[in-house]
Amino acid sequence: MNQSHQKAKTEIQPEKDFITGSYRWFTYSADVTGLRLICLEDLTTGTITTTTIANPTKRTASHKAWAGARQSRAAGMPWEILYEMGEKGVDPDQKLEEMFRGYGHASVGDMARLAVDLGKIPMHLCLALFNEGYLNSGQEKSTRYQASFGKAVLHPIRHYVSEGLLKEDVEPLEEEYQSFGVVSLELFAKYKAVLLRAFEQYYQADTTKPAEKSALLSRVLDCVRYFLLIGQWSGMSFETSARDWSRIIAELRASPLPYYRKVAAQLEKLLAPTTEEEEILHYKAEAPGLIRHTAPLLTTNINLHTLKQFLEDKTDLLQRVPIHSGFPIRVDQRVSMIDPLNTEGDRLVAAYVLLLWPGLEREQLLNWIHTQNDETKNAISAIIFSGHTNYCELPGFGRTTRMTLVIESFLGELRDLNRHRAWGRFFPLPLVFGERLTKNTVEQIVARGFGLPLYLTDIQAFSDYKTAYERDLVSYYVKLEKFLEKVSATYRDTIDYSFVLNLLPLAHQDAAFPPWWTHQLPCSCL
Repeated sequence: MNQSHQKAKTEIQPEKDFITGSYRWFTYSADVTGLRLICLEDLTTGTITTTTIANPTKRTASHKAWAGARQSRAAGMPWEILYEMGEKGVDPDQKLEEMFRGYGHASVGDMARLAVDLGKIPMHLCLALFNEGYLNSGQEKSTRYQASFGKAVLHPIRHYVSEGLLKEDVEPLEEEYQSFGVVSLELFAKYKAVLLRAFEQYYQADTTKPAEKSALLSRVLDCVRYFLLIGQWSGMSFETSARDWSRIIAELRASPLPYYRKVAAQLEKLLAPTTEEEEILHYKAEAPGLIRHTAPLLTTNINLHTLKQFLEDKTDLLQRVPIHSGFPIRVDQRVSMIDPLNTEGDRLVAAYVLLLWPGLEREQLLNWIHTQNDETKNAISAIIFSGHTNYCELPGFGRTTRMTLVIESFLGELRDLNRHRAWGRFFPLPLVFGERLTKNTVEQIVARGFGLPLYLTDIQAFSDYKTAYERDLVSYYVKLEKFLEKVSATYRDTIDYSFVLNLLPLAHQDAAFPPWWTHQLPCSCL
């Protein structure tokens, strides 16, 4: 999405603007934005990250975190602790860094909270960050305001092709790829107009009343968003602790997607700038000393690669459990419990395996895992847990319980649950964890099918619109399948097939896998 509004507005001028390497720094004063805003643009990707600071002369988050950390070794009241810090001229960031690095006291890293806003990012990065966070924090732009963002801009395909590819070869490929975004918005606009009339007539809405008009439009937009693509531009705000940011950066650095690795470097640059950059911008970052241990956290992906080799060479998994393939068809939403016979360990192994082969039939996979002999189970366990320690924990999707649910829904619904931070979940798109996507893997993803809005499937009066929706989505998938075959014939294995994820409509069944699994307790579902 182009994030410039259509309505004419006075352009807000930054107070400072300078370029260093492939990054552009720019800032806005507190007089203009309420709090001083520090912005960083990656000139190679177009992605923009920003953060606000409360005090340009103090590391506020570090100051508060160190004052809290002093509770363990200071007998005084909070005002006495803070007074003592000022009297001694304590550098809280340095003290926290010493504690974090020297003593391994991770709690101080969780006492410094940092908020970051991201713009000009594909929707799937928002999904990945929400899934990565351990806290219910953050908000993504609503698709209801899609029209305000102008034309559809897909995450450029140049990020997925070899850097050695000639520019004259990339340009026609980019043009054909971006045409999917054009089709997406054409269908969005077409059905918005049609359904507004149909819904107004069916519900007898009085559109002279603002509340009824707004409610009607919201219901229509909930339906037409099914045509939007998960690779179109979005934006989000995300807040978590400095320690959690460090972990997220480290995991993004290990992602099979090169773009995610660039985002990781950009986030670290924003939260922990150099001393020279701070001097030029005239500010102090909130807690740079706590943005540490950000080297690529490769453990999970190394283990996934080893697990794949083991399952292919030493077991009959791929001979016993079928992989769903073929042209995508319409499917229904469904919620189911996993058989209690399957232990937490069975579910953990299934979560790993489904990142490697997302098309495996879920119930047969769980049965295959459960019936393996102890030798095979021990070997799989040793692979999955290899290298993990109290400092290098299992990934979030390892939090399996006997209450794990399987919810077969669609990307639009998943996006809303993520935006509103409803549940933690296992979302098996190989974005952060997994191997580089091949044509075979994306074909498994695409084959999962698509859904339609319940307004159209459950209300007989809208049956004609349901038929038209399905026909247009099938036509879209035909176009997608032809494009995939063309790219495959031209580039074979020299291209990163994760570009196909950008072309999945929000109607697609949740990332096309055994749908997303939630590992939360029943009380979390209320």
